[in-house]
Amino acid sequence: MQRDEILGLMRRIARDFAPLLPGIRLEVVPPEGFRDRLRGKPLVADEATLRKTLEERRERASAPASAAEPEGPMESVGAGKQEEQRGEATPPLISFPASRTILVEMEALCRTVAREDRRLHRPLVEGLMLREVIYLVTCRQPFPDPRARAETILRRHWPFQYAALRSVGLTVTGFERPSPRRDLARDN
Repeated sequence: MQRDEILGLMRRIARDFAPLLPGIRLEVVPPEGFRDRLRGKPLVADEATLRKTLEERRERASAPASAAEPEGPMESVGAGKQEEQRGEATPPLISFPASRTILVEMEALCRTVAREDRRLHRPLVEGLMLREVIYLVTCRQPFPDPRARAETILRRHWPFQYAALRSVGLTVTGFERPSPRRDLARDN
């Protein structure tokens, strides 16, 4: 599945849920911007900040390894690679409930989808996007653990997409017993 097809599916789902979540935004960012945003840094404050950041990165890249200053773990340019080596892989989609924004790192998403069987591409992308949109909806409700509630709703109403996510290992909740009928009614 190509990048444009993935983006088209994600935009369609965001558009379908726009009446339920007015102001929902889908931001596609490069890997460096994605990691910076996860650390709480703004993507680009202004043009002067962008130029300064680019110059600092060029200087670090051109400096020999022994002459480079030691960097803190939060300032490291390769922090995402270090996290992946430690086994702490971040999902390619992250939701921010306060701003109703879904942040997407398209390169990681394309790699994740490309590793799977062709028949799973579409349900995998739909499942990832639906889970984040449902999470944004459940965050607005006064119930605990909105992430688990979002996965429960996804599992009940979009079982094929949930099964695709689960087969790849991208679910937050694990294997569990079926809930009693009164709990299922509460989750809707």
